[in-house]
Amino acid sequence: MSVAGANIGTDRRHFFMSSAQLEALEKKEELEKDPIRQKLGSPLRAGARILGFELCDKNTAVFALANYQARVADLKANECKRAAVVKHAGPVTAVAVMPDTYRVNGSRVALSASWDTTVKIWAVNNPQRTLAVLTGHSDFVKCLAAHPTLPIVYTGSADKTVMLWRLPEVADELLGDGGEPKTIKPFKTIKGQHTGQIYTLCLDGGEEAAGGVLYSAGSDASIRAWNALDGRPLVVDSSAFEDGEWMIPHGQHRTNISDIKWTEGSGGLLWTASADNTAVSWDIETGKADLVLEHATTVTAVLPIPQVGVVVTGVRDGVIYVWRINDGSPRIIREIHAHTDDVSCLRAAGRCFYSSSLDETLRVWDIKDVVGFDGGLEYMPAELAALKAQVVAASATAGQKGGSSSALTEEEERELAELMSDIDDM
Repeated sequence: MSVAGANIGTDRRHFFMSSAQLEALEKKEELEKDPIRQKLGSPLRAGARILGFELCDKNTAVFALANYQARVADLKANECKRAAVVKHAGPVTAVAVMPDTYRVNGSRVALSASWDTTVKIWAVNNPQRTLAVLTGHSDFVKCLAAHPTLPIVYTGSADKTVMLWRLPEVADELLGDGGEPKTIKPFKTIKGQHTGQIYTLCLDGGEEAAGGVLYSAGSDASIRAWNALDGRPLVVDSSAFEDGEWMIPHGQHRTNISDIKWTEGSGGLLWTASADNTAVSWDIETGKADLVLEHATTVTAVLPIPQVGVVVTGVRDGVIYVWRINDGSPRIIREIHAHTDDVSCLRAAGRCFYSSSLDETLRVWDIKDVVGFDGGLEYMPAELAALKAQVVAASATAGQKGGSSSALTEEEERELAELMSDIDDM
């Protein structure tokens, strides 16, 4: 007896998969072989699922990887540094980088959070040595943030708590005497306000609330705000909030909030991404949704870029959408079909924004090129569009010769390899 819709093939990879799941897997594998998609965004291949990343500077990034590692990447060379690895006892879910002025022996200081319930602190130039360990959570650490100017770190966990940690005022004090890593305990635990796992944190870093505001969100679909220095609930002088405490309750988002971003603007802009298929901009003064961007699937990441009046969103199937929002009528102006799995993280720096994915790649996009692209809805740089046309033409020629439309002759294969090599060298 067979179960309707179930796959009963002999490939062990496909055991217990429905026909729909098998079809999706085969489509994903086909996309991964697409030579055009392989080039979009100059992919840096991490060798494991990227769960998050942070930029240190224009040439360096740090990755949170599902293979129990945090790694340092050389963006200029477009590769992960082989020896620059931090090892955990579980998947690394998030990374953060301390302010540029907070350095150990001249090196930037980074942190990595893991399912092993700990956060490790290490120097980007020497990640193999753990300087300190933050201990206190009783379940997976899901998210991590660093204050933009102060030696304060924030963590959110599956144990439903948010913790605040103070690091030594002088980073070199983390070095200790060269023995075992320092153990640092939280100075504040926020417990009881969230009723679900904490998935995402962000800071506005402004002067308000004496040092900035920390926002937290997660599986209970609520958004809460805290004084970034001491973890007290953010109190506002507004009748829009019950008891004067700033919060957005469950209901405006219907389910998990996976990403939250704050960006400068008129009074500050707060954006969230949710499994309810929306990305939402919130009115800070009232706690009400100001703008709702509807998607066809789970929104996994959001990135406002107010300088050019757009918001970038990433979704479950790997597509990146660019929305024009500054003219009163939000609309998708660009789609980027590069990733073949969930978009896990979006960041911006300078003239570029970056996207990472569970497909193990980090890709970089020129904001001006993407927004100003005039070749249609789907973004395709001119050099890749030309390559795609040649690949299609070569495939059509093969079909006319009586071969399979997907097969090339040896000569055509060589020509294609040369074309791809030319793109690599650009």
